[in-house]
Amino acid sequence: MKYLGFIFILSVFVSCNSDIVYQETLKISNAKWNRNELAKFSFEIEDSLSKYDLYLMIRHAGNFPYKNLYLFAKTSGPRDVFAKDTAQMIFADDRGNWLGKGIGDIYDYEFKFKEEIGFPYQGKYEIQLEQAMRDFEIEGVTDIGIKLKKSISSNE
Repeated sequence: MKYLGFIFILSVFVSCNSDIVYQETLKISNAKWNRNELAKFSFEIEDSLSKYDLYLMIRHAGNFPYKNLYLFAKTSGPRDVFAKDTAQMIFADDRGNWLGKGIGDIYDYEFKFKEEIGFPYQGKYEIQLEQAMRDFEIEGVTDIGIKLKKSISSNE
């Protein structure tokens, strides 16, 4: 009987995350993100009819010197599909309090960057993220990632 309970809980957990198409996080060496160090993420799109939500995920240490982070995002794909965007992630309120979920001196953020975007062709896509701050190298960024989920409207 206890196995049935475990299987039920596992199936609920899996079904809640079944809309995630791709998720990856990259470690930033020495927690210093150099502008020339691009974070590259490659994924396959099999369903070109659905819409997707794109999330940016950042982890930083308490010594991060800013209240926000600017990024350049470049997306490329099959048949020369290309897009370039700028993102701003807000990490702290006006009083300097970190807004992310924290454990000790590490803070996690998940920022919905794009809603209900389409990928017009099946195939391999790549997203490159570049830090776009005034400083050539910024301290305190330990990890960066993306998550691609099917939009809720695609499931209706």
